[in-house]
Amino acid sequence: MPKNIPSLKPRELIKLLEKAGCRFYREGKGDHSLYTREINAVRKVVPIDIGAGEMSLAYVLRVFRQFGFTDEENTSLLE
Repeated sequence: MPKNIPSLKPRELIKLLEKAGCRFYREGKGDHSLYTREINAVRKVVPIDIGAGEMSLAYVLRVFRQFGFTDEENTSLLE
């Protein structure tokens, strides 16, 4: 896992997720948007806080884990 990853802005995270095959699902409550990813006919829906200024690496990795990305996919996305 890359260690020197700077914090990301919400739009940068969304670009990474869309590159990995995630799609916009719908608007959530407040400043959240819901994104979805389908794995083996199972849909995973994860809220992304669009109103955040910066997202820490811990938050980004938590989102990736909720979507079910492997460590190899995480590394390739973050490089």
